[in-house]
Amino acid sequence: MAVKQVELSALHDFAGKLCQPSVIDHLKEYVLWQAARRRGEATAPLPARAPLSINLDLTTACNFLCDHCVDLEILNTGISFDHARLKDALALMAGRGLRSVIVIGGGEPTVYPGFGDIVGLLKDLGLQVGVVTNGSRLEKVTEVAGRLDERDWVRLSLDSASDELFQAMHKPRKPVTLDEICAKVRALKAANPKPRVGFSFIIVWKDCEAHDTAIHENVHEIVLAARRAKEYGFDYISYKPFLTRAASNNAEMVGLAREEDRLPAVMAGIREQLDRARELAGDGFAVVESTNLRVFENGSYRDFSRQPRQCHMQPFRQVLSPLGVFNCPVYRNVDAARIGGRHAYATPEGFDEAVRSTAGLVEGFDASAECREVTCLYNHANWFIEELIEDPSRLDALETAPERGDYYL
Repeated sequence: MAVKQVELSALHDFAGKLCQPSVIDHLKEYVLWQAARRRGEATAPLPARAPLSINLDLTTACNFLCDHCVDLEILNTGISFDHARLKDALALMAGRGLRSVIVIGGGEPTVYPGFGDIVGLLKDLGLQVGVVTNGSRLEKVTEVAGRLDERDWVRLSLDSASDELFQAMHKPRKPVTLDEICAKVRALKAANPKPRVGFSFIIVWKDCEAHDTAIHENVHEIVLAARRAKEYGFDYISYKPFLTRAASNNAEMVGLAREEDRLPAVMAGIREQLDRARELAGDGFAVVESTNLRVFENGSYRDFSRQPRQCHMQPFRQVLSPLGVFNCPVYRNVDAARIGGRHAYATPEGFDEAVRSTAGLVEGFDASAECREVTCLYNHANWFIEELIEDPSRLDALETAPERGDYYL
């Protein structure tokens, strides 16, 4: 069996999550279905289960114009969900195995008029909920905070410590300061201290470009951001590297992958700042470094871009967006990764067609080629499942992981 990559945090140990007793049957069904196909046996269709986890892009509308936004080209399209059909889809998916929903981009989820209604529905359906927001309308999250529990979370994308840099990086369309946003965290925590609240910091180093334009460096504010997060009552700050788009297929990729010659110097400067930031951890405050940041520092990032031909995570994790249903967060609005339209899961008939389309992508989407520039956080899980498919007798000896009730993929 593949050795667990040491860089993986528990957050990104997706193989372990799939082996939890509550969901391992989903994994076993998929492995046996794939193994039978490879033996050339006539098989039943891919089991008609929903993915365990989805990224839910409630809207493409955004009230910021961030210079480093990887989704800038798909924002403010005017394309939207039919609210009732979206609710139908979520209810149907929950009944067929969906366990967690990350309410996130392309746009800013709290500008969606039905944001509170959707969060309430997700909790009524017994789902785990994460919310990623720019924080400008954090009161919308506070209004539904009472529905959240200790397995839910809220993460604010702020990427700066000074208001001057915040304004330059995020370009809010209506006046709002970094202090005003951070001050709202106290009200959120007062409404309900159970969900963890995080400060997200995408690290941008010198000479980074997005959309053919230079963007603002923020390495010098890494430590100050940790101090700000702790002072304002965040539970943690998380650091991750700047993402860009691959020229070949528009896939999300870590910008450091294009800077191999500069990589040691860039990472040395980042490491110095991160080590200082880590000194602020404690008293209930955590400093978190993303997996894809650590693998660029230790040089193992090339291993994370070496994929099996088939991406086995496609049936387990998908993106539901006004622009359609896609096989991976890396491929929002990429036609080659499209499973179906935005309301694909809204009816039983549409659900079955989406499952067939997912099976087709498992067969036809060549991850070894399409993802060759992607530092894939699902890499270990993909190889873990690939080895089970190659020798399904290993399922008999497969040990269940401890049940941690974490279904975010």
